[in-house]
Amino acid sequence: MESIRKEERNHETWLANYQENSLRQYNRAWEYWSQYMGNKDEDWILQNKDIEDWSKHLVNFHRWLLKQPKKRGYGTLSDNTAKVLTHGIRGYLRHIGIAIGLTKVQRNEISVVESNPTLDYPFNLQVKEQLLRVADPIEEYIVSVGISFGLRVGDFKTITRGMIEPLLNGDIPIQLGKVMTKKVGIPAYPFIDRDAKLAIERLLKEMDAKGRTKPNSKMITLTNRQITDGLKKLFSKAGVATGEYTVRFHVLRKFLTDQLAKVCSEDKWKAFVGKTTRSPYVSSEGKESYKKVLDFTNVNHERIATSTEIQELRNEIAKLKKELSDVPKIIKQFIEEQVRPIKVKEVKES
Repeated sequence: MESIRKEERNHETWLANYQENSLRQYNRAWEYWSQYMGNKDEDWILQNKDIEDWSKHLVNFHRWLLKQPKKRGYGTLSDNTAKVLTHGIRGYLRHIGIAIGLTKVQRNEISVVESNPTLDYPFNLQVKEQLLRVADPIEEYIVSVGISFGLRVGDFKTITRGMIEPLLNGDIPIQLGKVMTKKVGIPAYPFIDRDAKLAIERLLKEMDAKGRTKPNSKMITLTNRQITDGLKKLFSKAGVATGEYTVRFHVLRKFLTDQLAKVCSEDKWKAFVGKTTRSPYVSSEGKESYKKVLDFTNVNHERIATSTEIQELRNEIAKLKKELSDVPKIIKQFIEEQVRPIKVKEVKES
């Protein structure tokens, strides 16, 4: 029984659901939780999960966090840090079978953030078009497919060539099928839209050139940090000012969900992006619902050119400029050849 418990219901299996940034964050939450619990280890928690008032424990843990000194700099942990760590531990307790029933007052207390929260960039269709004008194949894939799928970055990175290439001959939007989300452990049923299909096809050609032709080859092999940094560089390359806003992969997911929420019922759009355990919309009904959002999330490719086409146009413009610079010289030479001096005979007076 002990081996089964450790395999299925301990903090290690809870942490195994996360990757990179989230894993570091929740590892930190576990370290603080262990300090807070003191000599009450995980075995004690499991033995007393049906006895203790875990809602009270969670609220007290949040209050305790607010008094902990920062590991860097001065002062104590911020409201936002305490909130994130507390909600992380609530996820752990849920994972080991402890349902937390918080009162409204308790929920408000552990969620309060008095400091300014991060402001995600308010993405829109015009910005997407600007980005695609200068994007290379990988950047185009991240932007277009990131919006089309609406997945979290950790799930987005798991997409392989074999998952999408056989589907590309289907009618837009193309149902991708079930993608299990790692953070919450529920399935998402994303679609491939028009922009995503073009981006996928272009990236597949690049993968072919690099010999990455196996079905299990991941479409992109970047880390979370590389994806975020790449998006920031793309915004800069496209001349899109971000001001006080933060650019991260999540703004692509939020852009899709905001548009879906305008045209679909909540249970439908949440099923597409992996935010609900309700029955999936993989039928024609789901496809028709997703199709309604294409006009709000896809650009008009007849009005934009790829980065390669833009470079070709720039080369042509440079060539024309050089030819135009020679025009004055050519005109002068032509005049000199065509216009000759006229000799006028002198008329003698009689």
